[in-house]
Amino acid sequence: MASETAISTLTLPKAVDFPPLAGDPVSPESWRTLMAIMDAVAPSVQRTDSLAADNAQESIVNLSKEECEASLASLRQYAAPSEDRLKQQDLFEAYLAEKPSENPVFEALLKNILSHVPPAKKRKLEMVLSLLGNRGGSLLLTGYITPFTSLSIVDRTKVLHSWRTSALFALRGLFKTFTTLGKLVHVRTSAYHSPLTGFPATPASWVANTSFPYEFLDFSSPSFTTNSKNGTIEIDTDVVIIGSGCGAGVVTHRLATTFGRSLRVLVLEKGQYFDASHFPLSQTHGLSSLMEAGGVIESEDGSITVTAGSTFGGGGTINWSASLQTQHFVRKEWAQDRKLPFFESEAFQNCLDRVCGVMGVSDEKVVPNFGNKVLLEGARKLGYAAKVVPQNSRGSEHHDGYCGMGCWRGEKMGPVNGWFPEAVKKGEVRFVQGMKVDRVIFGKNKKKKKVAVGVKGTWTPLGEGGRSVKVVVKAKKVVVSAGTLWSPVVLMNSGISNPHLGKNLKLHPVNFVSAVFEQETKPWEGACLTSVINSFENLDGKGHGTKIEALCMLPSFGLAFLPWVSGLDYKLMTAKYRHLNTYFSIARDRDSGYIYRDPEIGTPQVVYTPSEFDRANIMVGIVAMCKILYVQGAKEIHPSLPGFPPFIRSSTASSTSNDVLADMDTDKAITDPAFLTWLSDLQVHGNKPPQTAFGSAHQMGTCRMGATASEGVVDPRGRVWGTEGLYVADASVFPSASGVNPLITNMAISDWIAQGMCREFVEEGVAAVRVGVSDVMARL
Repeated sequence: MASETAISTLTLPKAVDFPPLAGDPVSPESWRTLMAIMDAVAPSVQRTDSLAADNAQESIVNLSKEECEASLASLRQYAAPSEDRLKQQDLFEAYLAEKPSENPVFEALLKNILSHVPPAKKRKLEMVLSLLGNRGGSLLLTGYITPFTSLSIVDRTKVLHSWRTSALFALRGLFKTFTTLGKLVHVRTSAYHSPLTGFPATPASWVANTSFPYEFLDFSSPSFTTNSKNGTIEIDTDVVIIGSGCGAGVVTHRLATTFGRSLRVLVLEKGQYFDASHFPLSQTHGLSSLMEAGGVIESEDGSITVTAGSTFGGGGTINWSASLQTQHFVRKEWAQDRKLPFFESEAFQNCLDRVCGVMGVSDEKVVPNFGNKVLLEGARKLGYAAKVVPQNSRGSEHHDGYCGMGCWRGEKMGPVNGWFPEAVKKGEVRFVQGMKVDRVIFGKNKKKKKVAVGVKGTWTPLGEGGRSVKVVVKAKKVVVSAGTLWSPVVLMNSGISNPHLGKNLKLHPVNFVSAVFEQETKPWEGACLTSVINSFENLDGKGHGTKIEALCMLPSFGLAFLPWVSGLDYKLMTAKYRHLNTYFSIARDRDSGYIYRDPEIGTPQVVYTPSEFDRANIMVGIVAMCKILYVQGAKEIHPSLPGFPPFIRSSTASSTSNDVLADMDTDKAITDPAFLTWLSDLQVHGNKPPQTAFGSAHQMGTCRMGATASEGVVDPRGRVWGTEGLYVADASVFPSASGVNPLITNMAISDWIAQGMCREFVEEGVAAVRVGVSDVMARL
């Protein structure tokens, strides 16, 4: 039986690197144009003593003496304290002067991100860059007859703004795409941002921790023989589970604890396992190593950026520990409108309580950090409903702002630290990493009905030089837990035909607001998401609305969505990180998108544009959020709405507000005319795509559960309609959006589905552990 072992003592987490690229993402000429754009998004900023810069200086932002002194004063105000003023001055100048095209790490990360772009989008990107690289194309797209690479930074900035304000959706999309790329890569690769702001790349209290000693099957081992006829390796198990995320963890645990070693379970993960000695992964490599498509999935029209886990443990490895149970109005909708009465039953509540109990979900030891306190205290002053968010950290305080890059403390009880270890100890469970399943294999029973008998896929060893092999896993039952993006693709590849397959995509779209405070916030400290404001969660009376929450404030997340006005403004803004927090308004979306399979490479592609209805709900949250930030004394409030100015509090308003707001109970007490005018303008400005930054970390619904085959992909027990022995257990089975972080809802539904599987195995004669068949049937 496996046991926990200590990780060797280390002084820093183990480093990871980018995987090797198959080739350059774009041509050399287009790459130069792309880097010229990046140099405009995060430009080199230097002082010049001449009024007119020469040609060599046109590739930088030239500041006059007065402008330079103002910029340095801003940096000095918000930077980490330093007693060595000369050294600090050198650091400021180096930070301003650094340039994407002269930073090899920036280029490596950008290439890694672009390597995940679908071929059709990559061709469009190549076409745009090619046009910008010649005189005629540049004239068409920029209004300048000069190729983009020969334009000064000033003119490149003008081009970006002309795209932002263009009447053409496609050009506005270019502004969004290029500025988002530049910001995301800059904050993850700047050599000077961390020392300037005092952000520790590794948590200050980091020590090497323990990990469960997972063992993964290695198909390059001589113990596995290749079938000479078809070139595949064939193995046998009782249950094969595709994916290792939250649904897979619960199903594995339920099967193992019910049947012990009398039932064999094999878990297949296409991503990689990282033990505690790697966590937290770095800002440079974390998203690329832990997330689907390197952490940047754009919808087909570029209106929303989707983040999804793609590592051992799935979303349970990289989520922020928020653990909220399914709310009553959602349960009512699913039970009554969707004709699935289970969701209003005691049985579902038992599932919710069980998964929370296993993970020790609690809010008792939660200590909100600065950013989360702002929401709780601001909500109290304004009379909004707010609460502390329970965490799945088994009763620990979990004071870890880095958890989005992997839980180095081992306190977050997702699949890796909780569900799988217990399953291994009690059952016959094996794991495979680097295994991409292509399709489910079917046979037919006596009634000619399709029966799942296994899966087929490709296993790729870790590291360079290894040889990929085809693998067939034969099984009595197949569970698809590949997530909302991949589960429908696996079923499509398997010949499943259902009008709901891939449809009903819900994303919980969000918009962002950042705030700068006089005091230090040190936003990387403390648990990520421990507060929620839910006064606006039911705006239409049908359970659709928005919630307000705090963003994980690692630079990769907290700074990537800051509004972009100019390169200098952006660098000065990100340098305020030590005094900054970012928040989001997250909608329970009424309207849907869909997933389709890329015809060239077979990956899931997202088609989703936030609807006018859902955008309006998000804006209600944005307005309320700005009021909260105002009453909490924020000096600057920056909605991520391109073209809309920030609110900068005057010194008079600040001193007055502190007196007035001390005992404020309602937002009617906000009387600052400048702020109220700004707030009114904000609502008029709105949040239309594509230029507005929409994000999503929750994906649901693409294999929705339905009472009949005409209403969903799976039945109320998670069985794929029209098949036997094939189940789906992940957030893709949600009938609609959960309205809260899908973690607990996903796990509870997966537990219910696993109970049904257990019942079927008992009926088939599989012996349960320590109890008789009748006892198991009663318990399930």
